[in-house]
Amino acid sequence: MRSPHLFLVCATVLLGSSVASAAGTAQLRSNSPADGVPASSSAGERAAQLYREGNRLYDQARFVEAEARYQAAWDLQRSFDVAGNLGNVELEVNQPRDAAEHLTYALETFPLGEEAEKRTFLQKRLAEAKSQVGTLRISVNVEEAEVLIDGKLVGRSPLEKLVFVDPGGRRIEARHAGARTSLSLLVAKGSDQSIALSLDTGPSIPLVVAGGAVGLLGLASGVTFALLSTAKGEGAEAAVLGSPERADLRESQTTLGNLAFWSFVGSGVVLAGTAVYALTTSGRTPSPKAGLPGLRAVPLMTSEAAGLLVGASF
Repeated sequence: MRSPHLFLVCATVLLGSSVASAAGTAQLRSNSPADGVPASSSAGERAAQLYREGNRLYDQARFVEAEARYQAAWDLQRSFDVAGNLGNVELEVNQPRDAAEHLTYALETFPLGEEAEKRTFLQKRLAEAKSQVGTLRISVNVEEAEVLIDGKLVGRSPLEKLVFVDPGGRRIEARHAGARTSLSLLVAKGSDQSIALSLDTGPSIPLVVAGGAVGLLGLASGVTFALLSTAKGEGAEAAVLGSPERADLRESQTTLGNLAFWSFVGSGVVLAGTAVYALTTSGRTPSPKAGLPGLRAVPLMTSEAAGLLVGASF
């Protein structure tokens, strides 16, 4: 990697490098585009050649041509020194977003044992690049969702890497299995923002199951109350006309009849709502992490009625 005077230069037959700094010159370990590739590898040899050409062009202040050579070497084989030189020269040709990406890679893959001054230099140049762009930390509420910026795919969730974007208006989008969400964002130079995207993951199967269960239990309660009401009515018919027993039975019959009515109404509302919810969101994928709601059915016994008390927590 180089300073404004590109500090990685070719120093060995394969692709050695050296560092020029204010403190002096330090030898870079042989971590070249050809590292880990057999000498016979045409890709490795071509990357090494392009790297050397980039160094030569940079020394001649032909930055645009140097950037093209480094980019070609990077496309053939990635390494921290190519990333560092590429990011450094991208700053020279006013490509700070690309520079931030390559300098970040150079720091993330910085070899153990390298001189601290080289890391410091990379960090300084990365700070310069980040001061000219926006940094986004993007999260999505479902995994494997595509994340796009201005229509370009930048990765899939969970997106662990930082995303660098040019200043100005940006459109951030996430999509997964037919569901999608997006937001428009004004990015300022040097900004660092966390963006949380929430996808409507469609009908929750546990919620649909819970709604159906609550509706059916309510329906069963209505039937039970209706049967009990009928039994009370039959008992009242058999009781002595005008007796207190007959009056009590009629009152119980009415109470149970009302309970049956409202149980039927409640179950109908729950079942209808569940059906509408399931049908209107059936084109999307259920959330894989949704938990089952809590269902409760408790026997209800009083002096006037018997049945089930149904409830659910969502």
